[in-house]
Amino acid sequence: MTAVRRRTAQGSGTGGRAAARRRKDGPRARPSAPGYHHGDLANALMIAAEALLKEAGLEGFTLREVARRAGVSHGAPAHHFGDARGLLSALAAQSFAQLAGAMAARRAAAAAEPFEQLVATGLAYVDYALAHRARFQLMFRSDRLDPAHAALVEGGARTYAHLIDCIAALDSGPDRDADARRQQKTALAWSIVHGYASLLLDSCEFAAQVATSRARALATLEAMLRRNREAFLR
Repeated sequence: MTAVRRRTAQGSGTGGRAAARRRKDGPRARPSAPGYHHGDLANALMIAAEALLKEAGLEGFTLREVARRAGVSHGAPAHHFGDARGLLSALAAQSFAQLAGAMAARRAAAAAEPFEQLVATGLAYVDYALAHRARFQLMFRSDRLDPAHAALVEGGARTYAHLIDCIAALDSGPDRDADARRQQKTALAWSIVHGYASLLLDSCEFAAQVATSRARALATLEAMLRRNREAFLR
C-alpha cells in the first residue's frame, strides 16, 4: 500500500507540473488545416492565374489548372469568378489599375511641362509592359475579356485618362478642328508606345537590336518621343 501511494503521489506531481506549464504557456496552437481559409482566395487564384499565363500563355490557360496550382477544388475559381473569362477580366482589371498607378507616379516625378508629362506617361507604359509581360499581353486581348466587367472598364478608363489629359494640355486650342487634331495626336502617341512595347515583347530580333536592357529600351522610347515633339505641339 505504501508503494502504491508513493507511485500515485509521483504521478500526481507530474500531472500537476504539466498542468502548471500549460497554464503558464497558454493553450497549444492546433496545426492549420490544408487549403486556403484566410479569406483571400480570390487573390490567391489571380496569383496562380498569372503564373500559369507566364508559363503556358492564353492557349494553355484553364480554370482547372489554376485551381490545382492554388491548391483548391476545381470549382473554386468558378465560384469566385464565374468562368475563365471572368478570372482573366479580373486579372486584366487589376493590371490596368497597376498601370494607371505607375503612370501617376512617373508623372508626379516629371516636370510639369505638358510634353514632359506625355513622355513620362509613355515611359510608364513601356516599363510596365517589360516588367509584367503576361499581364500586359492579356490587357488588350478583348477576345478573352468581358467588355462589361465593371472593374475592367474603370481600370481601362483611368489608364486612358492619363493620355487624354496629356494631349489636352499639349493642345488647348479652341478652334473647330481641335477635337480631330487631339484624336490624331492621341492615336499617334498610343501607337508609338504600344507598337514599341509589342515589338519588344514579341520580336526577339527587334529587342536584340534596340533594347539589350530595360534601361536602354526606355531611353530609346524617350528619344523617339522627343523626335516627334513637334508633331504633338503643332
